[in-house]
Amino acid sequence: MFRKMLLAVLLSGVCFGALADMQSDRKAFIQKLINKGVFQKVETPGNLPHLWVKPPFYILDFDTKSKFVNVVYAYYITQDPKYNIVVLYDSQTGKAVGKYAEVYGGLKLN
Repeated sequence: MFRKMLLAVLLSGVCFGALADMQSDRKAFIQKLINKGVFQKVETPGNLPHLWVKPPFYILDFDTKSKFVNVVYAYYITQDPKYNIVVLYDSQTGKAVGKYAEVYGGLKLN
C-alpha cells in the first residue's frame, strides 16, 4: 500500500512534455525523488553518474526502481554520451548496490 501511495505522490504533477523540455522535466523528477527521500543525491565525480539511494528506495518494487533510475540515466546520457552507466550506492553504508545501463539490459542490483 505504501509503495503505491508513494508512487502516486511522486508521479503526480510530472508530465513529460516536448523533447526540448525533457531534460528540465527529468531534472525536476529527480529532485522530487530527492525531496521525498528516495534518493539522497546524484553526483558525477568522474566519468559516471553516482546515484545515492535511501531506505525508501528498497521497499519499491523492481519495476518502479528501474523506472526511477532510468530517469537519472536518461538525464545524464542526454547530457553526455560518456555517462552511459549509473552506479547506485547505499546512502547509509556507502557501498555499491547496483548499476543501470542499456548494455546490462537496464537495472542490475547487487
